[in-house]
Amino acid sequence: MRAKADSIAILVKGMNGAVSVNIEQEGPQDQLAIKINRPAAARYGINVSEIENMIEAAVGGKVIGSIYDEAKRYDIVVRFTPESRGSIDAIRLLQVPSATGALVPMSELADIRYVQGQTNIYRINGKRMVTVRTNIRGRDQGGFVKEISEKVSQHVKIPEGYSVIYGGQYENLERAGGQLLISIPLTIVVVFLFLFMLYGNVRDTLLTLTCLLFALGGGIGALLLRGYNFNVSAGVGFVSIFGISVMAGVLLVSALNRNLINNPKSLKEITIETAQEQFRAIMAIMVVAIIGLVPAAISSGIGSDVQRPLATVIIGGLTTTLFFAPLIIPPLFYLINRRRPRPTPLDSTGHHIPEPIEEGTEM
Repeated sequence: MRAKADSIAILVKGMNGAVSVNIEQEGPQDQLAIKINRPAAARYGINVSEIENMIEAAVGGKVIGSIYDEAKRYDIVVRFTPESRGSIDAIRLLQVPSATGALVPMSELADIRYVQGQTNIYRINGKRMVTVRTNIRGRDQGGFVKEISEKVSQHVKIPEGYSVIYGGQYENLERAGGQLLISIPLTIVVVFLFLFMLYGNVRDTLLTLTCLLFALGGGIGALLLRGYNFNVSAGVGFVSIFGISVMAGVLLVSALNRNLINNPKSLKEITIETAQEQFRAIMAIMVVAIIGLVPAAISSGIGSDVQRPLATVIIGGLTTTLFFAPLIIPPLFYLINRRRPRPTPLDSTGHHIPEPIEEGTEM
């Protein structure tokens, strides 16, 4: 597993965007291995457990008694000094009493040597695991994982029974991406239903939903402008701006429909005046939200990696909604409603006032 991990780490280091590539588990280190010579121990009449107890006491320490200080109790522990514990010669010279009372050096009873062994062994779901870690800079996680998975399948032969798992932030992105595929369409459907309940017709509902396009384009443009890739935080930002951007469309379309009632002015005049009037309200709402998110968009402290993409998407979506909604929705409203009859206003006597004739209209 270590050899395969080294091969994968070499592939990752050669990829664009890979930073700080390493293997989480440390490499093999010297370990003290003691193999008891059972026939030799039997000749001296020494039990294997006695040898093990001597080694345990010398290296790890062993409690041999207690001392009391009134109500307090302290264990008495025997152990080699740090210098002796780190010396293989001192352990070889450790004296073990035999059945006759003679002291036999440990070197006569066991094979003591340094061997290479793994420092740490990690497991996942009961299986051993070796982890290759890397940070990704300047590219998206999905494309990076797709590239490395292709290279691993081409250049590294994984034995049967072994598997390669791509985890970390990519695993979170993949899991959150599946949730966003459900939550984003569901959000649009819910917004559509509420707008339909408000207007009572599909025409005005779809006209208001055009704000989603403004917000979506602004969020994507802001990510590209700052060089950020799509991640979980950015996905949450897109869901957030959908509701705020639709609010701007509701203000415009509702005001336009309201001003059509009992208004003697032409449709063009009503559209222009309403757009100018509602622009101030939309600007007040959007500008306050944008200014409030600027600190999060430029933050660099702990947690800023999550804050910046979220704030960037919202700021970009609100900015494009602020500029395009008052410029595009009113003309679309005018084009849709110019051939539709609208309620004519009434004078003080209850008689209908004829609607002014727009320029270019033939009698």
